Amino acid sequence: MHVVEELSPLLIRSRQGDYPVEFRATIGELVERLLEVPEAVVVCDSNIAELYAGELAPLFADRPTRLVEANEEAKSLAGVGELVQWLIDQAAVRSTTVIAIGGGCIQDLVSFTTHIYFRGIRWLFVPTTVLSQADSCIGAKSGINVLPYKNQLGAMHSPREVLISTEFLGTLPDIEVASGYGEIVKLSVTSSRHFLGDLQAALAEGGLRNPHLLALTRASLAAKQEIIEADEYESDLRRVLNYGHTFGHALEALGGHQIPHGLGVLWGIDIINRLGVQWGLTDPQTTEELAALITADFDYELPISPSVEDLLGMVGRDKKVSEGRIHFAVLRQPGDFIIEPRAIDAELGEQVAIALNESRVFTRA
Repeated sequence: MHVVEELSPLLIRSRQGDYPVEFRATIGELVERLLEVPEAVVVCDSNIAELYAGELAPLFADRPTRLVEANEEAKSLAGVGELVQWLIDQAAVRSTTVIAIGGGCIQDLVSFTTHIYFRGIRWLFVPTTVLSQADSCIGAKSGINVLPYKNQLGAMHSPREVLISTEFLGTLPDIEVASGYGEIVKLSVTSSRHFLGDLQAALAEGGLRNPHLLALTRASLAAKQEIIEADEYESDLRRVLNYGHTFGHALEALGGHQIPHGLGVLWGIDIINRLGVQWGLTDPQTTEELAALITADFDYELPISPSVEDLLGMVGRDKKVSEGRIHFAVLRQPGDFIIEPRAIDAELGEQVAIALNESRVFTRA
């Protein structure tokens, strides 16, 4: 294992204001830090509040707290309106800081709401899932549903601080841990700080709940940091973070959004890698290495077996489509990506059919 077991803070550079990501061994240590935040209110995932009632009790007793059921309905315009009304009821002002505790739904809800409340107030994030700790907690993006459409509205609103403790992951279901690893796998090859070998060693040593998870989380954030600091608003370089997401998002949509996001990304990684090999762009050995990792460590049965027609129909709705062409983030080899525009046509359909036939990632219903 060559990942440095170093948990010193990361400092994320942002045009909205730099912010640290700090690591705490226990939830108790994290709460001690939160109690130091002045003029704060708390928005917490109701499930997390129940599971960690004892550890979080000092914070809830000291600060106004709103518990939210973390689901897709919560991160909607109705959910935003309810949170705005609660902030008004708490007499929240420009100097108020909202402490958000939870996963991606809570992050989206609080980030978006604090962006529009008084044209922007501070928020601090305590991510409680692998997906939010290893990926989404930095980068400032938020997405709000206009039901039934996902993430139709959004804003870029950086937190003022991120505090991470993997103690929260002890109660996280195995399927959600596996989903979080989808983004870790992506980030393990994404930037010059790639760490695929370290990830393979950690998984071989202890599976998905291996003792190096916190170090892998930090390595993932450091890899993403390199990209978002160079391209905070996704004008060019940041598009490589869409690696695996085009087909992953299409699969999720076709599955009625019942497929965990990170597992959809893993499947999408395998499909785009196999297309990249056909295009003479992706290293075949890297493709098979990543496919072997996914096959060995992620046991999942897809609830659907998507057709080429359905996949391309969904891909055609992707925000990366312009003038009938989709811009794919294609891996050449770890740390080396290209953005490849391809027409959504019969030729692409034939190539996708080959990729689907070759793929051995996950069994299919």
